[in-house]
Amino acid sequence: MLEAFADAWPDRGDRPSQLLLAHGRTLLRLSEVTADPVQVRLYAEQSARSLRRGLEAGPAPETNESVRDRVRVLIDLVDALLSAGGPLDEAQARTDEALGRVREQGQRAALLVRAGRVAVARYAESGEPPELHGAADRFAQAAHWMSRDAPAHADVLAEWGGVLLRLATLEPADRRQGQLSRAIRVLRDCRMETPAGSRRVAHRLLLLGQALMVRYQARGDRVDLREAEHLFGLAAADAEDPLLAARCRLELGQAQFEAFQSLGRAARLDVAVEAFRAAAESARRAEEEAETERRRQEAVELAAQAHHWRGMSFEAAVRPRAAREAYAAARAQWDRLPDDRLATGEPTARQTAQRLADLE
Repeated sequence: MLEAFADAWPDRGDRPSQLLLAHGRTLLRLSEVTADPVQVRLYAEQSARSLRRGLEAGPAPETNESVRDRVRVLIDLVDALLSAGGPLDEAQARTDEALGRVREQGQRAALLVRAGRVAVARYAESGEPPELHGAADRFAQAAHWMSRDAPAHADVLAEWGGVLLRLATLEPADRRQGQLSRAIRVLRDCRMETPAGSRRVAHRLLLLGQALMVRYQARGDRVDLREAEHLFGLAAADAEDPLLAARCRLELGQAQFEAFQSLGRAARLDVAVEAFRAAAESARRAEEEAETERRRQEAVELAAQAHHWRGMSFEAAVRPRAAREAYAAARAQWDRLPDDRLATGEPTARQTAQRLADLE
């Protein structure tokens, strides 16, 4: 309806800025509720174009209210640019412009969150750690400017904690403790602020468990291992998305396998095998329900990794026949993925092939 109204405007070059902004914001909302990533990008690109035109057509801000309105539009434009995949230089420039104008505490916090997201996106393109450090600083500032009672505060903590965890894993093992302790502290606060029943609980429990596992691997404290195992179990039980459930159960099985190696109790292998089997089953359901090729491939890869870990557990239990069957199931999943697909972690298809070769 907005498009039809805009097309019918007598002078297309003199359409009101509010019409263009309403159109851009509607497209942005559409991009947020659309599953198909191609359509998401298309809506976001159209939204950015309309919001730009609305900014150009609008009057120069002179009053507090007009500055506040312009900042609100700039926030929407940055969201559209990020959803469209760039250009990130423009997203950065728009964020900097808005930060130079903003006067309200709430809007400053929202802009700092966008600045952090732009830096994360720039890191994904460049792989340069300083971008992640910048993102962590921006999220920290956003959390500082935001009321702890605000519903969005826990969301900021989740993004901040995730960046800190990624930074910790980039550091050498002997230098990651400070970053890691900070990540765990932020993610604990995030967990406490996330209401029970929220659909975000599972992912946040997963992040905290992963941080504790990294610290366990660095320090060997079994308290971290036990807590991580508990959190992965809670996350798996809470996860509504089968792809997320598969990740949680895979991490749960790995923690249980690590507990076997640490404690030497064979019973731990039995629960690990069950967790890996459940992870493979969740991955199968995720593949069946996948609405995009990317999600389908992620599900297939998770299934392959779960079967590989099941094979490792059977090997540790001295059950070579069961191990071979599990590795063969993993290889069957790897064979369904494109040859040029880069694995997102270990184990890889090559490692599965090696284990099979060694057993045979």
